[in-house]
This record gives sequence, C-alpha cells and structure tokens, in this order.
Amino acid sequence: MKTSLQFFKDMGVCDGAYAVLERVFVQAGVTEFDYAQGYQLMLGMMDQLEVDAAQSGEPGHDTAQGWLQWCYDLRSRPEAIMYFGDHIEDDVFRTADGHLHETLEAARAHDRSRYAELRRDHAAARVINGVRFGESGAETWEVVDPARDDLAGFEAFVWHDSTTGLNHRTDCAAEAVAFNGEQAKVLDAIDDAQRAARIERRITDESGVFSVWVPIKDG
Repeated sequence: MKTSLQFFKDMGVCDGAYAVLERVFVQAGVTEFDYAQGYQLMLGMMDQLEVDAAQSGEPGHDTAQGWLQWCYDLRSRPEAIMYFGDHIEDDVFRTADGHLHETLEAARAHDRSRYAELRRDHAAARVINGVRFGESGAETWEVVDPARDDLAGFEAFVWHDSTTGLNHRTDCAAEAVAFNGEQAKVLDAIDDAQRAARIERRITDESGVFSVWVPIKDG
C-alpha cells in the first residue's frame, strides 16, 4: 500500500504526527512511501516519536503508541487501501451470514435462497386450523387464513406456537386473528432483513498484502 503526505492528511492525521511524517519523507527524499516499510521505520523511532507525540496534546495521538495504533488501523480502512485507485477488486464476495462466493450473482442467489427458506419455515410455523365439532364430539380440522377466510363457522382454533414449541387452542376467533397478525409481522421483518442484508466484495491493495471488505452498492 502506497502512502504520501497528502494521503496522510486526507486520512485525518493530526498536525503533530504530520510533522513527523514530513521529516521522514524529506529525509528519505521521496514523495511516496510503502506503508509496510514506513510502519517498520516508525517502530524503530519510538523514543523520538514519544517526544513528538507528547508535544501534540491531541487525544489519541499524544503518545507514540496512540500514533502507531492510528497508523496500524489504516490497513483496515477501505478509503486508505483504495486511495490511489490501484487496488485490486478480488472475485470474492461475502454475504451477511459469512459465506463466500466467487461471483456477485452467486452471492445474490444465495441470499434469495436463504431468505426464501426463512419464509417457507415461517409459513409452516404459522398454520392455523379451524375446528368444527361433529357428532359425539368428533372434530374436523381445516387450515384457515384469518386474513381471508370466514371464521364464523368454526367452534375453535388450534395452532403451533413456534416460540414455545407448544400447540395453542382457543375458542376465540379474535385471538386467532391477533396471532395471525403477529405472525405476519415476522414476514415483514424477514423482508426488511433481506433488503438490509449487505453483500461485500474483498478489495486488496496493489501489493496484495492488505485486504478489506467493501459493501456492494445497489445498481
């Protein structure tokens, strides 16, 4: 990963650390410095860095360790790795569940599949049965949709509560309607989660040493 004085300034380096960097660049007679090489150089200047850092008075950069930590964190900042535009866009994509894929379409297909499975599982868990009583107390169960079907002809309702693992029975149609409404909210939550799910692409600096994950922008 290349660096320059302007690079450090744009990354938000403090004035005290910038002065140290400027001296390093001038003494080396360069306008660009390899990040890894420069970091090792800084490790060998801890005593001088401690003196310079103490004079800065800026929180986080007022110790040599704080300054080095800031430098270390640059390797995980996408804007740092992509600063010069010579980064490598790897053919590796990561979905929010941690799975890796070789193409963006494969990652999107994986997300479509896993959210479809969540919807199928939820659909199976929210089934409500309307119960009709026959002669001698015999019961006939019929799957009903409280949002669409007329519930007036049923004497009871039974469903499986996936949160408790128990079956629930009621003779109150309003209770069945309320349960169905709550379950519909779960579907809405799944839809919201799918819309919010990020797919990231691995970006590597031009040296091939440092990598970060960058969200794929829609469109």
